[in-house]
Amino acid sequence: MLEILNFIVGSTSTLLSAIAIYLYIVLWKKDKTDGAYDVFDSTYKDLLAVALDHPALRNEKKTALFTTSFSEDDRIRYETYAFMCLNFCETLYDKGNEELMYTWGVVVEIEYNLHKSWLNEGTNETMFKKEFVDYLRKL
Repeated sequence: MLEILNFIVGSTSTLLSAIAIYLYIVLWKKDKTDGAYDVFDSTYKDLLAVALDHPALRNEKKTALFTTSFSEDDRIRYETYAFMCLNFCETLYDKGNEELMYTWGVVVEIEYNLHKSWLNEGTNETMFKKEFVDYLRKL
């Protein structure tokens, strides 16, 4: 009888330990995902803040014809901004997280459409992984 009681107590504590570890992992993953959203929100907010100071950076007519729409310093500013936006999108893509892309996929599509002309110019697409560029082309 004592052996059965020891077995039950030992099994129960092992089971409770396994449940605790499982809950820890689930909560850790959730916290990790929530933290990622905060970082992405903050980064994207910063990118949009730059555009508030320089609205032409998000003007679809100008970005589509950026080689002629922007002159000298403004073109350098735009090209840097386009790279920053698409690099942000590549970071989202690199995470390989379906939930993250469900939330941010529309932003990736907006940024790609806004900066598509820049990406297609010269060797700009070589600044990104081929898999990411292929993903964008399918949008």
